[in-house]
Amino acid sequence: MDNHTLNRLANRYPTLDLQSLRILAMVADWEGVSMAEIAEELGTSHQHVQFHVSMMAQGKKGREKNSINLLLVEQDPFDKRRKNLRLTQAGESVIKAIKPLIN
Repeated sequence: MDNHTLNRLANRYPTLDLQSLRILAMVADWEGVSMAEIAEELGTSHQHVQFHVSMMAQGKKGREKNSINLLLVEQDPFDKRRKNLRLTQAGESVIKAIKPLIN
């Protein structure tokens, strides 16, 4: 990966920080993972993960236009309290671009 690729990602997704990239990578490796499982794996709070996920999915309430649409948040059909996460096509593109950095 070269500087050009990193600069292009930074310009396209200016709100995408390192913690968000970690969450995105976990969803790529573990499709259908819940926010609670990510929080446990990262050793952080569910609220912290929920904030990052909301910015990468539909955007923070009232700021939906700032959405970067990298994640899909789906209701678990068996547990109404659980939200399952999957990558969008845009999320898959970001993972493909950063894969050399995380391997």
